[in-house]
Amino acid sequence: MPDDPSTMRSPSINANARTSWLLATSRSCSTDPAVASRSSFVERLREHDVNADPSRVSRWESGAHTVPAKVVLGYERAIGLPQGVLLSAQRGVLRISDPRTPAPETVQFSQDDTPADELISSLLSQAGDSAAPMTGADWLRLAVELTRFEMVLLPAETWATVCSRLINELARTTGGDRLRRYDAAITLVSHPVAQRHVVQALGAWLVDPHVQVVNPMLSLLQHVRNDGASKLVLRLLDSDNRALSQGAVQVAAAKVARGHFQGAALALLEQRAIRELVTPQGHSGIDILDLTTHLPGSSYQRVLMTLRDAQLRNRVTQARETRCLLVPETSRTMSRDIATKAQSATPKMYAAEPDLLLQRLVGEALFHVHGARRSMAVNLLRVSPYGSAVADACLTLASADSEFVGARAWETIWQLGVGSRRNEIVRLADNGRHPWMQRRALTALGNSGAPLDDAETAKVVDATLLTSHRGVCSAGLLALGMGAPSGLGMMDSLPANQRAAANWWLKVGPSIVDGD
Repeated sequence: MPDDPSTMRSPSINANARTSWLLATSRSCSTDPAVASRSSFVERLREHDVNADPSRVSRWESGAHTVPAKVVLGYERAIGLPQGVLLSAQRGVLRISDPRTPAPETVQFSQDDTPADELISSLLSQAGDSAAPMTGADWLRLAVELTRFEMVLLPAETWATVCSRLINELARTTGGDRLRRYDAAITLVSHPVAQRHVVQALGAWLVDPHVQVVNPMLSLLQHVRNDGASKLVLRLLDSDNRALSQGAVQVAAAKVARGHFQGAALALLEQRAIRELVTPQGHSGIDILDLTTHLPGSSYQRVLMTLRDAQLRNRVTQARETRCLLVPETSRTMSRDIATKAQSATPKMYAAEPDLLLQRLVGEALFHVHGARRSMAVNLLRVSPYGSAVADACLTLASADSEFVGARAWETIWQLGVGSRRNEIVRLADNGRHPWMQRRALTALGNSGAPLDDAETAKVVDATLLTSHRGVCSAGLLALGMGAPSGLGMMDSLPANQRAAANWWLKVGPSIVDGD
């Protein structure tokens, strides 16, 4: 199994090792003997026009070389995965491994795929819910085709429709369906012609006073290296919408890590770090810690000098030195335990040694200080065969004595999905005696990608209407908006701002699950 020698504190990762791990686990954990066996898998690849032999497959799965996009697409077809799922994960790893490198290689999809002009025509002709939405594969193909050339001429109205539709669907998808759309959005926002239109659609989405979902849309700004994007992030830091302001902190941290801020902008971020670290929220928050630990040396030292609390100083210092939100030994122990449980619970044809890279990815997903690294690790886990089992193990960790550790586990579940323990999460979502846990369980249901059944809908409606906790109410509206829009019609007794949030969900639409 390929291994990435980088540790938490490494500023970069081995993208080849992580791509190879994803390919190797996707194949070897298959319950289909023709896929799990390397020799027979070679024949599958040849059937899908990939020139393969056992030696090549071994090299692709060893991490020794970069795996071509054509091979990744071939693995998807041979294993029977949705088109673009593994490819989007690979492209995300390549981007984060070194932000200074060029964009991932140009992708050549199958000649049988729908041409870009037909995809645009189909998108423009769709009205309301009468037509099925494009799949994540369609979006990725469209983005790649539109950005294949330096100059792309489309009417402004077409650009607006394409980009606003893509932003809307980012908010309504989860897992691999969202990952493919997110890769499409990054592809467009990184193109000199398309960028302006994506940013305009993004701005229109974020300025809605009742917006309920700001990530991952907001995180697209980390891929835009210009003064306009940096100034927008700085303005959003002071937004009255807490979700926007906190999301902007994480984006600012990513842009600082990429060297996007200089001079006066860095001074503003220093002051933001100083102000927020001394508040109760900042004391326990991870986004401001992310920002602080990625400030350049002189800026970081000025922030550190203002911290009088010895415990807080130690926490900030440890996070910068280790890039870990916990003591590294504790993080490794918890990560190894979860990875061992996930590996044991994942069906496979052949016995395997302990997966060290799985342990490392679990550790990064839960405890890496940098939000971009956590997201990358979660994305790899989500599309790997281990995703569901890792989510199950994280649910056990979510009830840990440490509220901080529990919060990290819940955030990981929100991105991985509810695994096989949905019934337990429904019970937690129905328990109004513990609003801290209830809010997180409701959020997990909303992010699960699956609709609520009648019994679940009734419980979520009651939880939303009966609570006096604003966070629980917002999470209940998320669960209903994504999984049971009919329940939003029962929200008339809520205060005006929460009714407005319910109406926002009705306007945006329910969860989208791709049919491929």
